[in-house]
Amino acid sequence: MNRTKRVFARRVMMAICLAALAGNPAEGATVEHTTVERAPWGTAPGGEKTETLTVANDIARLTLSTYGARMVSLQLPDRDGHWSDVLILPDAPAKLTDFWVMAGASIGRFANRIANGAFTLDGKTYQVDRNLGPHTLHGGSNGFDSRVWKAKAVRDGVAFHYVSADGEMGFPGTLDVSVTYHLARQGRQAIVTIDYAAKTDKPTVVNLTNHSFFNLAGAGQPMTGQAVTIAADRYTPTSPDAIPDGSVRPVDGTRFDLRHATGFSVILGGGGMDQNFVLSAPSLKTPVATVTDTASGRMMAVYTTEPGLQFYLPAKPPALDDVPTHGFSLESQHYPDSPNHPAFPSTTLRPGQTFHSTTRYVFTVGR
Repeated sequence: MNRTKRVFARRVMMAICLAALAGNPAEGATVEHTTVERAPWGTAPGGEKTETLTVANDIARLTLSTYGARMVSLQLPDRDGHWSDVLILPDAPAKLTDFWVMAGASIGRFANRIANGAFTLDGKTYQVDRNLGPHTLHGGSNGFDSRVWKAKAVRDGVAFHYVSADGEMGFPGTLDVSVTYHLARQGRQAIVTIDYAAKTDKPTVVNLTNHSFFNLAGAGQPMTGQAVTIAADRYTPTSPDAIPDGSVRPVDGTRFDLRHATGFSVILGGGGMDQNFVLSAPSLKTPVATVTDTASGRMMAVYTTEPGLQFYLPAKPPALDDVPTHGFSLESQHYPDSPNHPAFPSTTLRPGQTFHSTTRYVFTVGR
């Protein structure tokens, strides 16, 4: 292992140790100084009025929007106390088009891909909206990311609610969905927790996630000092159009072995990455992924109850206001195209059942 990799490994180990010392970061976290402020946020591409709700404490400022129940901004201090936004997003809802249409949003009904936009459930085949060539991506062309959700402030965050009608984007069943964001702090840790819940009146399929793009150095900054570790010893191989072939294979000997700190520059040099990882032990006690940044001293740990994690690092940075802008996503979810692969963890939801999952992002500023 060369010196650069040793430095990355030490920093990631420090992040994991800090998280482990804290135990479950939600337990004992400070929330009493949290405030919530509402403000208008312009008009969505569909013409609806939107607003933001900002949750703040003395170590973080999280701004959310009713448009897509999305994270709009996350302001954090660096090691020197200088604040910057670690989320990458256009500054107005009307600009959420093309690459950015789903940025920061709650994704559904089905996150990731469905091959040929079709699946069979209880002997009936459903054709859903296809928005990625012959396939469906993130629920279709008018998924949860493009809906205006109802929102209300809760003690340490914001609760969003949306009812997806039977047949919306071709999916069966009326789906009652809630996504609740909580912001807390624990020492030098800023903790963002996302709780998802859903109920249906007919058998359906559900896969929910958040599609935020992060840059721990701050929006618009280079990511040369960032590295990722993912606690996954297996992955789901795909065809060239990113549809799983149904198998689950070891990461050993592949570029998908990210069990040790791997610099973003290495991954980008290999063509970037957009891959689902099979989590070894999804948990709210132990991080499933960690990202470190030498430039800012910020560290990010991901905890989830979901069985999969999609790591997305585009080889070519998308343009934001005509400027190439680097970012990465860590999307906790079930595996892509799960309804068409019975061996994958089930995404079927039936009447009387409640879908529930939790994902937690813990940000630590080092000295």
